[in-house]
Amino acid sequence: MTSSNPNVQLQPNKAIEISSLNKWYGDHHVLRDVTLDIYEGEIMVICGPSGSGKSTLIRSLNHLEEYQDGHVAIFGQPLARDRRSDRLIHNTMGMVFQSFNLFPHLTVLQNCTLGLTWLKKMPDQAAEKFALTLLDRVGIAHLASRYPGQISGGQQQRVAISRSLAMEPKIMLFDEPTSALDPEMVKEVLDVMMDLSKTGMTMVCVTHEMQFARQVADRVVFMADGEIVEVGPPEQVLVNPEWDRTKDFLQHVL
Repeated sequence: MTSSNPNVQLQPNKAIEISSLNKWYGDHHVLRDVTLDIYEGEIMVICGPSGSGKSTLIRSLNHLEEYQDGHVAIFGQPLARDRRSDRLIHNTMGMVFQSFNLFPHLTVLQNCTLGLTWLKKMPDQAAEKFALTLLDRVGIAHLASRYPGQISGGQQQRVAISRSLAMEPKIMLFDEPTSALDPEMVKEVLDVMMDLSKTGMTMVCVTHEMQFARQVADRVVFMADGEIVEVGPPEQVLVNPEWDRTKDFLQHVL
């Protein structure tokens, strides 16, 4: 969408719209009236203390968590519990988890081609060629014939990222992708995410890696007790936060 007036700045399209989202586990109110817009091409980092609801929020976006009240829309299409919404999620979203969730009995390459051949019905040879380009992109094409148990945690997470990218999503969700890694392996995964952030991919990242947030994020969301406390550019939320809860959290992680 363009404008004939060069002085008019058009609002980017909304990739995700979250409206008054509420979730309970029994009597525990996990998400409290969460409302947030995430724009196409935006890098959004969600941070906060353990139990703040950030992982529940990101998992609610692709129906891995069921919420009791509120609405989520993807590229303007409201989500419901139906096949149309499931197809929309599968066609537009990829997700990388804390644990790598790779099939241990399949090679690195087979883990990356499984979705291509089964869901996208891509011929085996074409799927392998495409998967190898993605593995090369994250620096592990030479490990294609190995099994997950034969490679490091950082390498397994890069396989998981490649597997998600193979489905050509428009949005990537990351749920603390470095939390299960040894410290020396964190950088290699963050480097892949930084490279991905330069491609225009919409990314929503739950992470405690504040240096990554400062370098890459367009906006940072700070959550506590199931609520969004503060949202804004990294230099605002991470350098000059407005709220005491944000300041207390940053004292422990920066």
